[in-house]
Amino acid sequence: MLIHPTLDQMQALGLAGMADAYLQLAEQDNATDLSRDEWRGLMLYREAAMRADRRLTNRLATAKLRFVDACIEDVDFASQRP
Repeated sequence: MLIHPTLDQMQALGLAGMADAYLQLAEQDNATDLSRDEWRGLMLYREAAMRADRRLTNRLATAKLRFVDACIEDVDFASQRP
């Protein structure tokens, strides 16, 4: 099977996560131990994770938060209010 046309089709369809997962799986030595269903599942998982990450990144950029690095651990509850 030709790898490059498959990767080109994945990129053209907007499946960059699947293409990355396919490349990483193909480079592993134990890739032949996985079944087709396992390959497909891993590739779909990677695509879904990349889309979720991209969606979160876009939403955070759109929110234009004042304190981007703020976290609950940094809140000082002991300080007195003026």
